[in-house]
Amino acid sequence: MSAHHVSADFPAPRVWHAAEAGARALPAAALAAVTALLRLAAGDTPTQVGEGRHLAQVFAVDALDRMLDPFVSSLAWLQIAAYTTATDAFIRHATALSAVREPMVIAAATTGALLWLLARRMGLARWTAAAAVAITALSPLALNLQLAVRPENVAVPWALAALALLWTPHRHRRITPDLWATVFLVVAVLTAPVTLALVGTAALLVWRRGRRRLSLMLAALFSLGTGIGLGAGAAVTAFRVASYGPGPGEWLRLDPLLGAAAAAAALGALLSYRLRPLALGVLTLVVLSVLPGGPDTGALAVVVAPAALLVAAVVERGLTHGGRAGKHTRTRPLLAPTAAVALTALAFAVPAWVSGLRAAVDSHTDPVVAAAATRWLSENLPTTPVVTDSATWAELVRGGRLPQVVLLPDTCTRTCATRSWLLVTPTLRTALPYLTPLAEAAEHAETIAVFGSGPDLVEVLRPPDAQDVPLLTAAPEPPAPPTSHRLPSHRIDPGVLSTLAVLPCGRPVLSVPANQSETVIIADDPVIGPLDQPGQAILHPVGFPTG
Repeated sequence: MSAHHVSADFPAPRVWHAAEAGARALPAAALAAVTALLRLAAGDTPTQVGEGRHLAQVFAVDALDRMLDPFVSSLAWLQIAAYTTATDAFIRHATALSAVREPMVIAAATTGALLWLLARRMGLARWTAAAAVAITALSPLALNLQLAVRPENVAVPWALAALALLWTPHRHRRITPDLWATVFLVVAVLTAPVTLALVGTAALLVWRRGRRRLSLMLAALFSLGTGIGLGAGAAVTAFRVASYGPGPGEWLRLDPLLGAAAAAAALGALLSYRLRPLALGVLTLVVLSVLPGGPDTGALAVVVAPAALLVAAVVERGLTHGGRAGKHTRTRPLLAPTAAVALTALAFAVPAWVSGLRAAVDSHTDPVVAAAATRWLSENLPTTPVVTDSATWAELVRGGRLPQVVLLPDTCTRTCATRSWLLVTPTLRTALPYLTPLAEAAEHAETIAVFGSGPDLVEVLRPPDAQDVPLLTAAPEPPAPPTSHRLPSHRIDPGVLSTLAVLPCGRPVLSVPANQSETVIIADDPVIGPLDQPGQAILHPVGFPTG
């Protein structure tokens, strides 16, 4: 009886093998779910620098059926917009930012699953694969980079899938996986050109199999695909856009330990035949991230997952590397130092990760403020040109405002800035130093309405040359600061000093609780001068425990 008939008559072995494969994949699925949940919890964090541009690109493709700039990572916006259109993400979510971050969460979870697959294809242990995915899931640096709407976050799963297909110990096999890997790598590069840094890893994997004709054929196919889909001008523009945002030093403050471990692991992995291809790609991305004028943020977004895998792989190699002290005695000379360094790093990393994750999850914007500003604009300035940041542009157009009367900062010239009203959000306020025309217009503009306070402050400004429009709704005034804030400012009204001098002559100044002293401290070094708002009281009882 043939093996086929045995399998058909007794399906239990096939079911058993399928169940066993599913059980082996459970850790990867669980870690991918943790990755997704953490990023969903942080989905309402404020817009990152440059993220509003990408949000506007996706929204324009989804809602307006056009691209704001077809020469900048257009394939990335098409992929994200395909998801938002198929799932009605902009309809289901309260804000456009939450809608467009949903596919980023799915991309992060997919990255975790593919990272597990790549680790197993590299011949690494399951605990190494789990450690790599866990580092990517829990690191605040990885969370903040993967959460934002970036073309690199869409390209990373394509690149990891290509590397997983190319990483094989077999010299001769069918050509189909190699062809699919080339296609995936082309898609990754067209999605985010910074993933070209991983082409060296793929080329080394193919070249060291010793099949020169295969190497030349795949190189020709890759060059043809990228050459047709990506021109030189578009590549330069994509690199420039990717570099817009915080520098590598600011990003690494979120998780300096991972940055140091990744750099050390990449250098050490060059000594390992198995890890050398991945180390080559990681080092190339690290160099790009610190290169002046290079795609720093984009390179960091791509390198964070491979770097986590490389750190875990180097730890495994250190723990399992063996040698011989004699003819029959096997030793592991790197076991003790590797374990000591890994445990020490873990002891420092876990508290830092918990603190960073808590800060990311607890950082939320107040949607009521933006909704109030949008409502006020629709009631008072329905057809007046208004300049605002890209994310708010999407919200205003999504709320029914015509795209022609909502202007983006990048397309607003000096004349536009002086003749258009300004809706200054926290995101636009952060970008004003880089937008000279808008900064000058905002400096000389009149504040018409203020919504919210503190980090959520939103202002409606009218430059001197802007159109004067009769307002139907009274402009909200900024909330008065609490009176307790005036004591630390060390400014006291002279009339208050006179009152304090007279009051003790007739009666006690304050009723003092039993457990407090009678000392009332107003300021360490008061400055006599007029109040910012005359007639506003600034004093309140201050008591100090006697014990």
